Amino acid sequence: MPQNLRSILGKSNRVRKPSRPSPARQSSTSAAKASSQSPRKGKKPAAKDDLEAEFQDKLSDVGVAKMLQEELTLRDVVQAMRYVRNSMFTPVPPTGFKSTRSTEILNYRLTVPPIVTLGHLNAILTSPSRVEREVVELSRSGVLRKVRVERRGGMGEALIEMADLEAMVRKTGMSEGAKEQFLEFLTKNPTAQTLPRSAVTHAQTDELVRAGFLTSSLQAAPGTTLHIRPEDRTTLTSIHHVSRFASGSVSAVGGQNALHLAGGSGGAPTLTGSSLASSEASNFRIAVPGHGRYLKLAEGAVDWLREMLDKTRWGEAPETWFRERFEGGGLYGTRWKDFWGVEWEWVLGQAVGLGIVEVFETGSVGRGVRALGG
Repeated sequence: MPQNLRSILGKSNRVRKPSRPSPARQSSTSAAKASSQSPRKGKKPAAKDDLEAEFQDKLSDVGVAKMLQEELTLRDVVQAMRYVRNSMFTPVPPTGFKSTRSTEILNYRLTVPPIVTLGHLNAILTSPSRVEREVVELSRSGVLRKVRVERRGGMGEALIEMADLEAMVRKTGMSEGAKEQFLEFLTKNPTAQTLPRSAVTHAQTDELVRAGFLTSSLQAAPGTTLHIRPEDRTTLTSIHHVSRFASGSVSAVGGQNALHLAGGSGGAPTLTGSSLASSEASNFRIAVPGHGRYLKLAEGAVDWLREMLDKTRWGEAPETWFRERFEGGGLYGTRWKDFWGVEWEWVLGQAVGLGIVEVFETGSVGRGVRALGG
């Protein structure tokens, strides 16, 4: 078309498809566009606590490590007990908490008894056999007293200094007669685990039970095991066993005394009526107030460690990794919210004493913590 005619008619109204850019130009354009985007719209960074990415390889093991990182020499059981008790909690900071929260923490710690589990002592002292011999000697001489909570395994067996137990008795609001009678029995029977009903009066017994120094030592008879937990039952006649039957009734398995009527005892003595009252009900088990709260705290912290070990690929990780997560990066972490400021070293000692974990030297990243079969 001639130039003068094109100038008269103007440009054509035909829609033209834009030409496809070259690969080099396209890549440079996309790179420039990506760089101009806001960081919030970009790709999310990898998770900081990606356990599989963090622990692909097993830790090197150059030998068993000592529980105490400090250069301490604990000469005897009593000294070790005092060390464990004094290092159980971190100090409550003067600032950073509301006054009501600080008071709540301090009051809780006052209700935790000054006891130490035998497993924890064996974890920080080098010779378990020596610890056992010394505990026996100190118990017979009245320096220590062993207390036990049934069906709690190694966690339920603990030691308390007799001076601390006596101080706990003196601080209670019991009558002077109940205090003196109970302390006199403890002095004359330093290794006794139970107290006969005839050793104190009925009124004194009521005071001691209410204060938490005595609990019932009654063992379940076959006819009374229906509603107890499966791990504590002594016969097959239990809720756990009844639930397996279609009718879902006690009659489906022969009633509560099915084994007794069939001529069996289910692994426990068949005591009924007066024989049960005259044997098992005649004694009370000596206890320490707050022992249950101590067990709840210890078991909760150890269960947390178990869960963290289950999340690792090989069931092991550096101790610093566990410590950082347990402390939550500061005073407002997990330990203050759930465990009342309990120290990490105390939790690790409990776990080692129960045979749940072992501590070993890695030779590169400090101490490692490995799960065992406990």
